[in-house]
Amino acid sequence: MKAVLEAAVTLLTVLVAVLMAVIIAIRIGIRRRYRLERRYRPGAELGIAEYLAGLPRVPEAGGRSERAVLLAVALEALGDLRGSERERLAELIDRLGYTAEAMAGLRARRRARRRQSAAILAAVASASATHALTAALDDTDPIVRTACARTLAEVGGADAATAAIIAVAKRDIRAVPGAVAAVVLALGIAQPSALAPLIGASDAPPEVRSIAIEVAGRLRLSEHAKLLRACLREQDEIAAGAASGLGMIGDVRSVDALMDLAGDDRRALPARAAAVAALGSIGAAPAVPLLESLLGADWPLMAAAVRALCRLGDPGTAALRSAAASSRPEASAMAEAALEP
Repeated sequence: MKAVLEAAVTLLTVLVAVLMAVIIAIRIGIRRRYRLERRYRPGAELGIAEYLAGLPRVPEAGGRSERAVLLAVALEALGDLRGSERERLAELIDRLGYTAEAMAGLRARRRARRRQSAAILAAVASASATHALTAALDDTDPIVRTACARTLAEVGGADAATAAIIAVAKRDIRAVPGAVAAVVLALGIAQPSALAPLIGASDAPPEVRSIAIEVAGRLRLSEHAKLLRACLREQDEIAAGAASGLGMIGDVRSVDALMDLAGDDRRALPARAAAVAALGSIGAAPAVPLLESLLGADWPLMAAAVRALCRLGDPGTAALRSAAASSRPEASAMAEAALEP
C-alpha cells in the first residue's frame, strides 16, 4: 500500500511539473508575440495606410515574424474595407505571396495550419485560389471543407465546384451547422439558382433544406417560389419554413396552398401559424373568412390570425371588430388590443 501511495505522489509531482512547464512556455510565447506586435505593427499599419492612400511604396516585411504581423494587420484592414480599396489591398496580399502561401498551406499535414490557410483565403477571396479551394473540399476536417466551400461560393466557379459545395453542405450540416449556414447564405447571395438542389431535394438532410429555405425567403428569391410551394406539402418543419419564405417573397400564387395549410387541423401548430402569418404578409384578402374562423383556435393560431388581419385593410379590420364584440373573451381581448390606435 505504501508503495502505491509513493508511486501516486511521484506521478502527481511529475504531472504538476509538466503542467508548470507548459504554462511557462505559453507565457513565454505570449510575451514574445506581444513584443513582436509592438515592434512591427506600427510600421505595418503605416505602410498599408500609405499604400492605400496611393503612394508608390509597397509595404515590405523581411523576416518571418514581420511578415506574420503585416499579414495580420492587412487582414484586419481587409475586413473594414469595401470597393476599390478592398480590391487594392487584396491585390497587395497576393503580390506579397501570402495567397500562394495559404494555398500551399491547405495541403499541410497539421490541421491547425490548414484551418489558418482556409481562413486567410476566405478573407482575401481571390479567384486565383479557386483550384486549391476546390481540392480542399475533400479535406478530412469539416471546418476546412466548409471554409473553402463558402469562399468558393463567394468568388464563383464552375458548375462542378458548385455541385461539390452543395455536397459539402449536405455532408457537414450535423458536424458544423453554423459553418454550413454560412455556405448556404453565400450561395444564395452569389449564385441564387444553386439553392434549388438544396430546397427541392428530398434526399438532402432536413436541416440543410431548412437553412436553404430560410435563405431563399429572407433574400426574397422569387425564382424559388415554385419549389417553396411544393414544400408546403412536406413535413411540418419544412412546410413552416416554406410558408414563412413565401410570405417574405410575397408570392400571391401560393395563397390557396397557404390557406389549405392554415386550415388543416392535422398539421402542427407552428406550420399552420407560419401559413397564417404568410397570408397576412402577402395581403391575401380572400383569406379573411378563414382567419376569422381561427380567432377561436389555440393561442398560437389565434395570435397569428389577429396579426394577419391587421395587415388586410378594411376587410381585416371589419373581422377584428366583429371578434371584439364576440362572447369569446380571449379573442375579444386580442381583437380590441389590435384595434387600438
